[in-house]
Amino acid sequence: MELKKSTVIECVASTPDRDVANETLDIEGADITPLLEGRGFVNSDHRNDFAHLVGRVLEAKKISKMEDCKTTSQIRYWQDLRKPFIWAKAEIWDGTGHKEADSIASIYKFYQSRNEEAPIKVSVEGKTLERGEKGHLKRTLIKGIALTVAPCNRKTRTDVVQVTKSLGLDADYLVKNEDTIPSFIEINDDPLKRINQLANTAKQILADTRQGMTKSELKLKSPALLERLKQMTSPLKK
Repeated sequence: MELKKSTVIECVASTPDRDVANETLDIEGADITPLLEGRGFVNSDHRNDFAHLVGRVLEAKKISKMEDCKTTSQIRYWQDLRKPFIWAKAEIWDGTGHKEADSIASIYKFYQSRNEEAPIKVSVEGKTLERGEKGHLKRTLIKGIALTVAPCNRKTRTDVVQVTKSLGLDADYLVKNEDTIPSFIEINDDPLKRINQLANTAKQILADTRQGMTKSELKLKSPALLERLKQMTSPLKK
């Protein structure tokens, strides 16, 4: 059986900006070897079971200065950010019978057909190797990326650069991000550290809602926030 053309995205996977968990990722100290060696996967909303592994990372690079940029998208990202970032290119497994991957591609189609911004964002996942002061993640190992509708790093973004013929999409689609959950999720980390991270996230969400969200907006968003916190606690369960 001939496979259909899959969706390919490029993204700013991470930047040094402070996130909702009050942490900053040191780009220079991030080890992206798993992504470079083809061992990085793309999952849906920080879930890593087979049903939610929706793609693979094809390329990755740490951009520290303009001279590091080799592609049009990398140059565009640098001109927008003017700071170090992790760039990645990934393939989504849609058009092959993968329901979750097809759902992600369908969301792009829906918003593209209405000429609106799609809510699909990106976060990096991995392990913290060394922590600095004030929530600074000095050394990390980046193992993969997650597509989510609610990251917290306002500088991450994704672009669709190739799309499935079956969806009828024929143009690049730029997506910017919004914030609600940590942009860096640690895998198999110390449970106590994870609990502290959850507490900080909950406090930040509460602060954000108090600052500018109306009662109607809070009523609509609260179930999603609670579900997100529930999902974040799932790795703690044995």
